[in-house]
Amino acid sequence: VIWLNSLHNPVWDIFFKYWTHTGSVYFFTAICILLIFLNRRFGFILALIGISVLTISLFFKFILFPEAPRPIIYFEPGLLHIVSGVDVLSMNSFPSGHAMAAFALGAFMSLMLQSNNYSSMFLIGASLTALSRIYLSQHFLIDVMAGSLIGVIMATGLYIYFEKYLNRENLGNDNTPDEDLEAMDLND
Repeated sequence: VIWLNSLHNPVWDIFFKYWTHTGSVYFFTAICILLIFLNRRFGFILALIGISVLTISLFFKFILFPEAPRPIIYFEPGLLHIVSGVDVLSMNSFPSGHAMAAFALGAFMSLMLQSNNYSSMFLIGASLTALSRIYLSQHFLIDVMAGSLIGVIMATGLYIYFEKYLNRENLGNDNTPDEDLEAMDLND
């Protein structure tokens, strides 16, 4: 936290101040709504992933680790640079819900699109969201690592479950994800 915080400059302050919102519930919801219009099945799977991630995040933060301090409490006052316009919280640090949501979204989109180019882009985007949480003095490294791991596990598990078991066997949907992408015309 101290090392990353020492790298502050006006450009990174502005970038991370806004980029961090790609891990917010509002951004996740907007992507779900957009995806529901493009492909209802994938949109509802992503919505279920979002609800699961939110539930797990809140369970960890308010039931299991309600007293987990954030960096602003842990370090001496004045040691951390605080970005103007960012409300720095003091408790409920573990795990990072923003990192969890960003990595869940990135993992889901990578699985849905099945493209190395897109997967790399989603990994970089999610990593920047996780990094923003440390840069903005909102979380420790362990918080974002745990959130990232939980997000990937949740998204991957639910995607595989719904795609392999429910949609293919129980509902009789014989389309593969590639065939669905061709219908959406996103695989070009």
